Amino acid sequence: MGPKVTAWDWVKKRATLALPRGQLFRSVITLAGGTALGQVVTVLASPVLTRLYAPEDFGVLAVYSSVLGIVSVIASLRYELAIPLPEDDKDAAALLVLSLGVVTAISLLTGVSVWLLGEQITVWANAPALQPYLWLLPLGVGMVGTYQVFNYWAIRKGAFGAIARTRLYQGVGASLTQISLGFLRVGPLGLLTGQVVGQAAGITTLAALTHMRDKITLEAMTMARVSDIARRYQRFPKLSCFSGLINSAGLQLPALLLASFYGPQVAGWFALGQRVVGMPMSLMGQAVAQAYMGTACHLVRQNSRELRLFFVKTAVRLFFLGSIPVTLIAVGGPCLFTRLFGTGWGEAGLYMQVLALMLLPQFVTVPLSQTLNILEHQDWQLGWDLGRLLLVIGSMCLAYWLGGTPRQTIVAYSLSMFIAYAVLFSLNVHILNVRVNNHRER
Repeated sequence: MGPKVTAWDWVKKRATLALPRGQLFRSVITLAGGTALGQVVTVLASPVLTRLYAPEDFGVLAVYSSVLGIVSVIASLRYELAIPLPEDDKDAAALLVLSLGVVTAISLLTGVSVWLLGEQITVWANAPALQPYLWLLPLGVGMVGTYQVFNYWAIRKGAFGAIARTRLYQGVGASLTQISLGFLRVGPLGLLTGQVVGQAAGITTLAALTHMRDKITLEAMTMARVSDIARRYQRFPKLSCFSGLINSAGLQLPALLLASFYGPQVAGWFALGQRVVGMPMSLMGQAVAQAYMGTACHLVRQNSRELRLFFVKTAVRLFFLGSIPVTLIAVGGPCLFTRLFGTGWGEAGLYMQVLALMLLPQFVTVPLSQTLNILEHQDWQLGWDLGRLLLVIGSMCLAYWLGGTPRQTIVAYSLSMFIAYAVLFSLNVHILNVRVNNHRER
């Protein structure tokens, strides 16, 4: 018998054959392959979960995930984004240590906030069933923040295979936990606990890899260097942090607003659509974004024209990759959801059918928006994030105040996001053209 071939090996081999050879494409497909496998597990588990949990339970999960998503984006004050940038590994290691320290502080601060404001949070979100489980929020912030830090260190080291494996661990860990607790009929606690387990999965893998490869560099770290590096990259907490918070709020507020306006059942339908369509596409986009950033950071130091060409090629491939699932959802969303998840979930398919308008531009544009960070135009990103947030709040609130149904409110949201992502793509193209023209003049 020959050597055992795992599912992960099979995916990497087929995907590598399907794409041009080169480090870029190997990195992209490795990350995308791990993410895809993890999301396949998540999607396959969903028909089981919809028969173990009610839409209201998914609504509680949606509110928790939204609050966690907003807070965790600043878990390390965005210093983790700078880890791949320094040429000196000692400076990058200082950013790693700094980021982990900030994650600890933010997690503790989140715990205090939950203790003081927990009841007000659930009242505002119209989700009183979440209150007994708010203690999971600071734990989730710590898990997400720690993973993000080690993830960006792994990007710096080109350890895309390790990152991809952790994505698979996350999908498997979350799904198995949620299904197991679902059979015990513990209600929303099963979905919430599974999410925390999924977020924690992979941390030990990346941490162990970091310790094994870079132990000497980390042990030689001094507080003076950490302090110096914190000042050197202060634009990240000052601009990227605020921008990231606004960006995350723009992504997470729709579920919170739907829960607040129409109750947890509507938020639950929306959450299922995000789980089986929106989240897989988002995580696939993040995988491409990480590979894009790892390569673009090198190109920006060498040749701006090559960076622009890289941007265009990545955009084209993202468009064709994203067109397949978006078309399927646009054509048969309600029918697919009813058949897969049961008669009580057809409304979720209608919601995703409406959201198909924004899913493709979001999938193409978000990974490429790392260009603004790489070229240190965080102020542009901040301006766009603020505009997108105002569009989300304005469109959804206006639709609700005019007496719109949940579907009409989601239509308003989808249209506003289509416009927002078209603008973001244009901003990235413009800044790349300016960069190329400046280099020509020199």
